Amino acid sequence: METRARALQLFIRRATLHIAGKPSREIDVEPIVIGRNEGADVVLEDNEVSGVHCELRAVSEGIQVRDLGSTNGTFCGPVRIREAIIADRAELTVGTSRLVLEPAGKKRVDLGYSDRFGSIVGATPNMRRVFSTLEKISATELSVLVLGETGTGKEGVARSIHDASLRKQGPFMVVDCASIPPTLAESILFGHEKGAFTGANERRDGALSEANSGTLFLDELGELPIDLQPKLLRALAERQVKRVGGTSFEPIDVRLVAATRRDLSSEMNAGRFRSDLYFRIAQVRLEIPALRERLADLPLLVEEICRRMGRPKAASVVHDWIERRMSAHDWPGNVRELVNVVSVAATLADTPEAIDDVLLLRQDAEPEQSTQLATAFSEAKRRALTAFERNYFIDLNKRAKGNVSEMARRSGMERHHVRAYLRKYGLDKGSV
Repeated sequence: METRARALQLFIRRATLHIAGKPSREIDVEPIVIGRNEGADVVLEDNEVSGVHCELRAVSEGIQVRDLGSTNGTFCGPVRIREAIIADRAELTVGTSRLVLEPAGKKRVDLGYSDRFGSIVGATPNMRRVFSTLEKISATELSVLVLGETGTGKEGVARSIHDASLRKQGPFMVVDCASIPPTLAESILFGHEKGAFTGANERRDGALSEANSGTLFLDELGELPIDLQPKLLRALAERQVKRVGGTSFEPIDVRLVAATRRDLSSEMNAGRFRSDLYFRIAQVRLEIPALRERLADLPLLVEEICRRMGRPKAASVVHDWIERRMSAHDWPGNVRELVNVVSVAATLADTPEAIDDVLLLRQDAEPEQSTQLATAFSEAKRRALTAFERNYFIDLNKRAKGNVSEMARRSGMERHHVRAYLRKYGLDKGSV
């Protein structure tokens, strides 16, 4: 698919931030974090201010103010703000400090020409903004924190960063922090010596060493055990690791990309995530929008998924079906859910009437419909659906090695739905 030739532009409404005793600062596209922590963009020496308190960013409507899970809140007059857009001059209160926002005029922002970056596609302004940032930072050595809901494509973004970097010839290692057993977390990251613990029958490198000269992607960073976080921070800062049970350090040369669906700001303020590690990793913060926030990208996404499946001609049929049958759907599983839907629909695109029977939930069907005698055709479709479901979950179970959380992540389904299908087809006995 060819890249679109027209560049997108938008206008943002900037403001100047005034705080007594500090230099004035312009609020632009990049967010400004305000807090007591020394890693914040604007540090306030105010005991009533949280470590990371609030965030300010210029958008087209004005200044977006977002509280970051602070203890004492962010206020505009008597109104406590969770998230708001301020278009005029305003005074904010954080702790006992006053922040004055003074409008500073409009600024044109060029979002570039690209409707894709690596494996990620999208033509909406919020995705073009993501691509513009990726193009600027991929060739650098900056650590990147990718934020977004489950299924938005955070791992694809991380891999695309690696593929566009100077490290692309090196390894791309993935560690899912959510699936690490706490007792093995240190060994998985740093490696271990033979005999370091029960079951350590041989010396092994950890993920940091295996990613040497390449990129390490820490998925679900917010799940990393708190006692392991200072060790990871030290390894990143000193660029060396020591295996569990070892006595010497070995140098590492690794770029770190991490992702999370958790609100790490709230986690830091609650003491469940170390702020020094956060600011070390989040040199660049990149937020991937949910699919419901970029529904205009659906035709492009459907076309791309069908192309990757080897069924490009099915795209129009699939998109037409989604428009007719799922126009009110908010895609809670995001792009991962869309991939699953398109994969099934594209497979059945030669007989479009069968897509309804496979993909639509029949729970709200009229009672008389459910009691109709099965025709030869409908019975064949029922059997095809059963075979599809069984084969899908057998394959999913094998690829996830029986891990229900991993199956939920890959399928874009809730865990209790996955367990129901496993029970339905007798796959809940630990067979992989």
